[in-house]
Amino acid sequence: MTTFYLIRHGETMWNKEQRLQGWLDSPLSEKGILHAEKLRDHLKNITFTAAISSSSGRAKETMQILLADQLLPLYYEDNLREIFLGDWQGKTVEDIMTSHPDYELYTDNPGQFVATHTESFGTVTERAMFTLKKIAEKYPENNVLIVSHAVTIKCIINAILGRSVDQLWAEPFIHGTSVTIIEQARQQWLVKEIGNIQHLQ
Repeated sequence: MTTFYLIRHGETMWNKEQRLQGWLDSPLSEKGILHAEKLRDHLKNITFTAAISSSSGRAKETMQILLADQLLPLYYEDNLREIFLGDWQGKTVEDIMTSHPDYELYTDNPGQFVATHTESFGTVTERAMFTLKKIAEKYPENNVLIVSHAVTIKCIINAILGRSVDQLWAEPFIHGTSVTIIEQARQQWLVKEIGNIQHLQ
C-alpha cells in the first residue's frame, strides 16, 4: 500500500495580500516558514521513502524545510503545480472581482465555471491523478511525502471520493501546511484524512 502525505505549501507573501498565484510565485511568509517548521517536527517519526514537490518555488521552499537534514530522493513535478489561472495570476481578488464577473462562478459555483483563460478543474484532476498513479507504481509499499497546492489537492480529493465538480470546495478548507492522507492499494484509492492542521494547534 502506498500512503501519500499531501501537504499544501506554507503561506506566501501573495497569500497574505490575497493575490492569486497559479503558476506564478512568491516566497513563503514568516508564518509560512514557521508553520512548515512545526509540521516538520510533527512528521519526524514517519519514515518516508521519497519526496515529490510541485515545481513551483513556494512548494520547493516548503519541502526543503520539511526535509531538513533527511537524505531522501527528492523530485520536482510540473503536474503537481497549482491550477493555471491565466489573466488572474498576480492580481488581487479585489482587482479580479471588479473586472472578471466569472470569478464568482469559480469560487461559488465551480460546476458552472467555464475555463476560457484558465486551466479547467478537469485538466488539473487529470494531470494530478496521472502523477499519483505513477508514484504509486514506483513506491507500492511506502510512505511518500508530496508538497502541492490547495486547488490541486482539492481536485485529487474530489476525484477519489467520486464527487462532482460542484462539491469541489466542500469543507474542510485546505490551509497552508495542512496534511491530507491518501492510500492506494490494489488500484483502490482511499482518503484517510483531509486538511489536518493538528501541528498548528
